[in-house]
Amino acid sequence: MIYDLAVVGAGPAGSSTAIAAAKAGLSVLLLEKKNVGRDKYCGGGITVLARKYLKDIGASEVEEVFERFSEGHVLILPGEKILIDAIKGHGYYLVRRSRFDGKLMEIAQSFGAQFKPETEVNRINVEGDKVVISDRKGEKYEAKYVVVATGADDRIPVSMGFPKREKEGLGHCWGTEAPYDVDTQIKKWRSEYGFTPLFFIFGILTYGYFWIFPKAGHMNVGMGTTLEESAKYGELHLKGYAKGLEAAKKLGILDNTKPFKVNMSWIIPGRPREKTYSAKKRALLVGDAAGFVYPLTGEGISGSICSGMLAAQTVKKALDSEDPGRLAEYEKLWWNEFGEEMFVYGVKLTQLMYSSPLAQKMGLYSIMNDEKATKLLSTLLYRADKRAGEKLYKYIVRQMPLMILKALKPAKRRNYSNLS
Repeated sequence: MIYDLAVVGAGPAGSSTAIAAAKAGLSVLLLEKKNVGRDKYCGGGITVLARKYLKDIGASEVEEVFERFSEGHVLILPGEKILIDAIKGHGYYLVRRSRFDGKLMEIAQSFGAQFKPETEVNRINVEGDKVVISDRKGEKYEAKYVVVATGADDRIPVSMGFPKREKEGLGHCWGTEAPYDVDTQIKKWRSEYGFTPLFFIFGILTYGYFWIFPKAGHMNVGMGTTLEESAKYGELHLKGYAKGLEAAKKLGILDNTKPFKVNMSWIIPGRPREKTYSAKKRALLVGDAAGFVYPLTGEGISGSICSGMLAAQTVKKALDSEDPGRLAEYEKLWWNEFGEEMFVYGVKLTQLMYSSPLAQKMGLYSIMNDEKATKLLSTLLYRADKRAGEKLYKYIVRQMPLMILKALKPAKRRNYSNLS
């Protein structure tokens, strides 16, 4: 059988592509090298924007596996300054990636996509007007178009002729998701902050942060930075992680830090590939394979779901017109939807915040002492506004002299939450 579309990789990007394409009436083959329930190291925070895109593709059913809801966040700034914020009507859902990804695979099948787990693709070739996909078992599959959703792994995209990623454009995160008495801990958090927060601890890394995200019976604890900075650490990977745990214990965020040992890590793209489509190869890249991760925060689930939706729309146009050249429209679609926000303003904010320890401290202090800036940052963290990064950056530039003055006398604690 020659499918309309083959999708390689069944993470959020691949499954979202399959869902949107199958829903549009395409015959879809979804290939996954592991099985349902496989895991990926990730904070597992589902933002406002990610939920919108899930609804857009008809996959809101995935919310059945969501485990926690967080109304807001607590940022621990350098010098142990504490910034607390929550905006009524917004929030994050938390889920283990094994459950989230597995449910999306099931939804793809429910819409008619054929799912083949334990199928590791090692070669994709074009033969005339079709794509031939080979796996390590010697099986071959044929489709008119292919979407590559293989995460940050470069092997398949590079073998197809897509530009290789440069190491300076990659990030690295490490940590664990350990069993924990989350309910008892959350009771203490709610008593202290008035809601269930996500925690972001800054100052341990020049570029990046340490995080604590609650799930149902697990706590996700990790840290992330650039791959370039990470490569310099050596044993400091564990030392930096230990510093984060010490801060969490000292500040009463975690009563027990013993369960948290580094046993997972992941590579994160920090910028888009130079090219995310190939009409000649009849191929599109989505999600991490395309580099669709917000540079400032490392959040990639919303970009994965959205790019899968846009890829499915683009393939449908190419099929309807019998013109592979229509794949070129994909880059315009994703740029208009999230590209400028991520890769212009997201990059500018990253440069402001992470260029040096002093810049990070002054940047965070200036935001902490300005309620409007804090609300704009919160909106960006929630991904509640597709232009939040642009609005925050322009506000900072406009108000910079005053914000710098405010940063010179930082408060010990600011609480801007307004949930009543």
